[in-house]
Amino acid sequence: MALELMPFADEHLDDAAALLADAHGRQRAAEPLLPDDVDYRAQVEEEWRREGASGAVARRDGVVAGYLVGAPASNDNRGGTRIVSGLAGQATAEPELARDLFAAAAERWHDDGHTRFAVVAPSHDAALVDAWFRVGFGLQFAYAARETEALPAPGAGVTIRPGTRDDLVHLARFDRVLWELQARSPSFSNLEVPDDDTFREDWADTWNEPDTFWSFMAERDGEVVGEALLYRRPTGDLRVPEQNVDLAHAATDGTVRGSGVGLALAAHVLTWAHEQGFRSMTTDFRSVNLLASRFWTRRGFRPTHLRLYRAIP
Repeated sequence: MALELMPFADEHLDDAAALLADAHGRQRAAEPLLPDDVDYRAQVEEEWRREGASGAVARRDGVVAGYLVGAPASNDNRGGTRIVSGLAGQATAEPELARDLFAAAAERWHDDGHTRFAVVAPSHDAALVDAWFRVGFGLQFAYAARETEALPAPGAGVTIRPGTRDDLVHLARFDRVLWELQARSPSFSNLEVPDDDTFREDWADTWNEPDTFWSFMAERDGEVVGEALLYRRPTGDLRVPEQNVDLAHAATDGTVRGSGVGLALAAHVLTWAHEQGFRSMTTDFRSVNLLASRFWTRRGFRPTHLRLYRAIP
């Protein structure tokens, strides 16, 4: 059967949406927590309308069998940009086509000076993930979800209370903890850790939206030794269902790590979310962050999507 590769264009939006709907249906069969009310064309179009977006389409005997769309995004504080293909940035009827699509799209991306690429793949499509691995990508990041539920508090001598504006210094301190962990082996993020004023500025408006953000502080012997931040993430994409809250940030002091503080925080936020009527909780973590990737999967969070990454030397 003849395979034809061509640049992505407006005329391919409907076919791409149909492919995305099929792929998401297969993903929902494996993970029913994922949303079922998605405007697939709008999701593809959102990817396509990003500034500088381009991509490729694969047609098999005249029928669209796969697509890939990406756009330049800031490369954190390393300078330059990278090409990012998001949750709706790809779908194929044949997993192997991912390699052909990347080869077609990346020729332009590389000619434009881009050497770093990120794509998001459904975690349950092992054949698709394998195809990306075989074109040089590796696993960088996982999006995950689980049901909320009432859990007993572990006996760790920890008191957990709602955060207040007076806790800004603690949020900033624990954000620094996460940045420093990501800078170490085996993450090697190579990110420059900001100064304390920057961390405080980043978190200063946390309490301006009381129906969107909720913070919690863990105390032991009168000292704040951990925190967790929940966020009502907007719905409508492939990842976030209705009645969901996101575990956006969580960290513990290194001096108490392994003593039950993290367990107490996890139990508290899952119980609190359940009592508030949230059906599910999402989170994300870097696979190269050994502490986070092990801790949250052991707490029952199941990967739903994987961000894969490739850097050309």
